[in-house]
Amino acid sequence: MIVEWADKRLRPSENWLVLALLATAVVLLVTAVREVRWTPEDSVIIPAALAGLLLGTLLAQRPLHTLWAWLLLLLYGLLITFVTLARLWPPLVILAEGWGATRQFWLNQGALFYDRAGSWLLAITGGGSSQETIAFTAVMGLAAFLLVAFAAWTTWRWQRPLPGLLLMGLVMAFNGYFGVADIWWLVLFVGVAVLLTAVVNFTHLKSEWTHNQVDYPEDIQFESIGYAAAIALFLLALAMLLPSFSISRIQAWFAALAPVTAAESSFEQAFTGIEVPRQQLSTPDHGGVGGSGILPRQYLLGLPPELAETVVMTAVVTVDIQGQSFAAPAELLTGVHWRALSYDVYTGKGWAVSEERLEPIPAFRLIPSPPHESQTPLTQSVYWQQDNLFIRYTIGLPYLFDQATTVSWRGINDLARVRAQTATSRHYTANSRLATATPEQLRQAQLEDVSPVLLSRYTALPDDLPRQIGELAQEVVAGYTTPYDQARALEQFLRQYPYSLDTPLPPAGVDPVAYFLFDLQTGYCDYYASSMVVMARTLGLPARLVVGYLTQPPDETGMQTVRQVNGHSWAEVYFADYGWVEFEPTGGFVSPRDTAVWLNPANFNLEVGPPPLNEYTPPPIPPASPVRPFPWPRLIIIGVLVVALWWLWRRQRREQARRADGVVWSYGRLQDNAQKIGLSPTASQTPTEFSQALLARLAQFGQGKRLAATTAAMRAPIAHITLLYNQRRYGGQDTGGHEEATRAWKQLQRPFWRLRFTRKKEPQE
Repeated sequence: MIVEWADKRLRPSENWLVLALLATAVVLLVTAVREVRWTPEDSVIIPAALAGLLLGTLLAQRPLHTLWAWLLLLLYGLLITFVTLARLWPPLVILAEGWGATRQFWLNQGALFYDRAGSWLLAITGGGSSQETIAFTAVMGLAAFLLVAFAAWTTWRWQRPLPGLLLMGLVMAFNGYFGVADIWWLVLFVGVAVLLTAVVNFTHLKSEWTHNQVDYPEDIQFESIGYAAAIALFLLALAMLLPSFSISRIQAWFAALAPVTAAESSFEQAFTGIEVPRQQLSTPDHGGVGGSGILPRQYLLGLPPELAETVVMTAVVTVDIQGQSFAAPAELLTGVHWRALSYDVYTGKGWAVSEERLEPIPAFRLIPSPPHESQTPLTQSVYWQQDNLFIRYTIGLPYLFDQATTVSWRGINDLARVRAQTATSRHYTANSRLATATPEQLRQAQLEDVSPVLLSRYTALPDDLPRQIGELAQEVVAGYTTPYDQARALEQFLRQYPYSLDTPLPPAGVDPVAYFLFDLQTGYCDYYASSMVVMARTLGLPARLVVGYLTQPPDETGMQTVRQVNGHSWAEVYFADYGWVEFEPTGGFVSPRDTAVWLNPANFNLEVGPPPLNEYTPPPIPPASPVRPFPWPRLIIIGVLVVALWWLWRRQRREQARRADGVVWSYGRLQDNAQKIGLSPTASQTPTEFSQALLARLAQFGQGKRLAATTAAMRAPIAHITLLYNQRRYGGQDTGGHEEATRAWKQLQRPFWRLRFTRKKEPQE
């Protein structure tokens, strides 16, 4: 009973075979695109394509005007793409907590989407580059929705699926060329497209034969589909036999075209992150900062003694107070770190860096960043000794360098790291700000005042995170109410675990944090820092893992000597108004929360700092590099040419139909335009009955004074076309009248256009 009801209610007016073949073509398109892995979020095309197929099929079979139908489809496509990319589907746990938690979830996710899209837009308009893929993925999702919806529209509304399938095939060809995808998806798609076109064409002919009471053999359907299947198999075999060198020549010729070269250049500028392999969400190589394992500091394991003592850099640090530079006191620097970069994505296997916006900053130009309270300005004069590394280490967040740098941003203003544009000089001077807020100040910071963007980005955790990690975090912070006290409780709890470099890696498939907390219970800095960050995130505290080096006691000249063995990772927690604050959860290492880092530097016993390692003459600020404009004129010209060619092709087809049989063509145009003014022909109507219904419809329009004369003038041509069609259809032979019918239709063409444009004021029934 239920199956029969579903078949009756949901089955398209033609048959399930057409829908199945169309769905197969869509699956091939989605599979081919996802095989390339253009972006980490490319799964958005799955719900987008599915929604495009269902909504396109539904609206194509409804008596809805084309313009309104496609406006609805466009709005649905934008909505589905945005909701999926922004991950606005709240999990059941959030829904169970009520409206407040759901609203906060939507606010955080929407703000993160806006931040990522805004970051990409800033990079494009500012002449920089961006590894952010959210804009490209959004275009992919919307394009998939509209492409599949158009294929469904041409199949059900036009009864001609070839235009929609042709567009899908072109997209698959471009996907295969630029993404180096397997060509067999396109070959299979061509076979399915041929079969689908044949089935739809036969279904349309069968409907016409039934309507016109034309006899046809029952087995012709199987013969037609068999012929189409044979043609599809022939094309598949031909594709396998085609010599590969011809395809290579075509690709080389296509790639050498000037418009293609210009488009590739603009694409690379706007979507730098698309060129990055999709396996980037493993520990990336950051020039000695990261390492190659699942944890950033894994290279510390088994480090040979001679390498461990290798000096990587020497540095002099001064504190800036009221315009005067003093040697930074030991109390200020004890327990703080030389930072390189922060990791924001915990994968359940280790740490990864999300897409970044790259902004070139000339020498001596301030790096824009949000202001925070209780920040102490520092100056570092660093001499890197190990190699020509591009990374620029600072204590605290940097805001000025004496050389051109490239700043990596997450989102609009979330600084991730700084790299030199060239590695010609191993010496650099940097100005930075170190967070020195007191515990009392940090206890006043409220979690509700933290930006939704930071909350969304830095509280994200894998869906399969072991539940006991969160339960342990709740147990540790029981009784503590402020975010600062909770972070301190986590830090002190983890410092109880013994430190060891003689540590095995986690077994395959085991979460490293859970392995450290419940099984290993000893380890090195990565385990401690990862555990604190993940536990803090389960409590809703925005936290991240940072890597770099430990600061070292300066000698009598004020110079620090940092060695390879001093490589370290630690945790940072964000506090509203005060920014990122360092915590040291690793056992055996001094925590900046246990030192006088928050004391007023004016109270320290300050001495005038030593001179920098080298004296520098500030070079002139170079002029801003010109922004390469996006080739809109070329795209507009190509679009106009495509539309013009389509219009000429469509006009030629109509002219051929008119010359073949002017009477039938004129009557068909009469029915098409009647549908556009709100009168849909039915299969049971005779031509005379349809003509009477059309005249009644015109009488409704003619009630107004403006259209009375227009509708009155249309009656005679309609009657004449109907008479000629009756003679042509039921007279048994061609009785002529082709030119008469064509002239009669030309008299109706302009009045019908006028009625279509005035239909927004629906006539009274």
